[in-house]
Amino acid sequence: MKKIFKAAAILFSFVFVLSSCTGGGVISQEETTVSANPVNEVAPTSDGKIVIPYNEADGLNPFFAQSYENLYVCKLLYGSLFRIDENYNVIPQIAENITVSGNTATVKVDTSTGLNAEDAVYSFNLAKTSYNWSNMLGNVLSATAVSVNTVQFELGYSDVFVSGILDFPVVKLNTANERTSVPTGFGDYRLENGMLVKKDGSSKIYLHGIETNESAKNAFKIGETDVYFSDLSDCEFSEISGKTETVALNSMVFLGVNSSRGALQKYVRCAISAKLDCDEIALSDYQGHAVPAKLPVHPNSSLKNETSTVSTSGNSTTAERILDNCGYIKYSGNTRTNGAYPLSMTLIVNNDNNYRIAAAYSIAESLKECGFSVTVMPLGFEDYRQRIISGNYDLYLGEIKLDNTFNLSPFFTAEAELSAGIDLESKSVTEYFRYRAGEITASEYYDVFTEEYPFIPICFRNGYAVVSSDIK
Repeated sequence: MKKIFKAAAILFSFVFVLSSCTGGGVISQEETTVSANPVNEVAPTSDGKIVIPYNEADGLNPFFAQSYENLYVCKLLYGSLFRIDENYNVIPQIAENITVSGNTATVKVDTSTGLNAEDAVYSFNLAKTSYNWSNMLGNVLSATAVSVNTVQFELGYSDVFVSGILDFPVVKLNTANERTSVPTGFGDYRLENGMLVKKDGSSKIYLHGIETNESAKNAFKIGETDVYFSDLSDCEFSEISGKTETVALNSMVFLGVNSSRGALQKYVRCAISAKLDCDEIALSDYQGHAVPAKLPVHPNSSLKNETSTVSTSGNSTTAERILDNCGYIKYSGNTRTNGAYPLSMTLIVNNDNNYRIAAAYSIAESLKECGFSVTVMPLGFEDYRQRIISGNYDLYLGEIKLDNTFNLSPFFTAEAELSAGIDLESKSVTEYFRYRAGEITASEYYDVFTEEYPFIPICFRNGYAVVSSDIK
């Protein structure tokens, strides 16, 4: 029996969750999976049911859930002040509008949804300390209900893009206090007898108990569920029968560059960026599971239309011309030098990610072609992390999950883990906060960014989702 259902609704819930949540730390190891006991078993999906995986131990409280499976179920159950579309445009959902003045953002809540300003403040306070939204909401210091339908958010710095991070779930006051709570919200579906029922009754989605992402994969393979997702953090893509879709992630892979090292001043950083072939890295080292980017903005974002075009391919001629012009015209062996600083450096990389290790060696080999000498040093996670935080590195290959607005404050604030090695007095940093305050345009800021490259974006990783072939 064909399952008459919009598969795009399921797939978009993946995109929405993965674009929105920035759980864990800025420098983090792979996420753990919550174990579960099987819940109500269902028959194989050939009977026409739509069945998705669900981790019972993780629960359906969005402020406590950690598994991707449950987070996308929560996105069907609970609405947010604003939602983000596939081009990262911000669309009001429970909110009617927002105004930003200085360090205050004022949001009007649509009370016809059954939710009000007190509910939004309650939900913000839960989100602020949650696994999934705490990092994302770092610049939002507090929330106050000033009327039944008006919330004021106080910001650490002025940010005209703040609506893009106000996509945490909004639920009724005091319905989400416990980890095991199933809050009352305003989503497209409601939970009823162990299934998700669309508000108008037009469709039902059944939940199938799984314990881990691996068991979710196995359940899909044997036909017990209709969807499987992987963020590819384990670097293992599985060919599974069904309709496979790429899922865009906000996970930016980048080359960290220590500007305090004499050989890594801004002109050299620009030469490195010019030389790197991000197209090839995304295709070969990431096996096609990434999209190249030399700006810290996802290529799917409509923001790209407001910035100057930056080629993601490598250009040896441009790189060598930059190095010649800034005095690196001598050689010590096969390594360029300006007489004071040779272009000899070490690139550290976390040794538990095969994609990044492959990319690190490709980068070293590519830079060698124009006179760099780069030694790749794979390190265990804690050693790798401590060297980055302390600034004890020349280059490092890293990955960060950015928020929906591609906020770079994890690089540009003194207390941030990734700021060591970046000149916080440089123009690319100071102008960034003028950009966030709406004082300069995206095009103006990213022109400054590419003149200095405080770090060098390489690509954004993809995940993938597979949907049963019998879903129409």
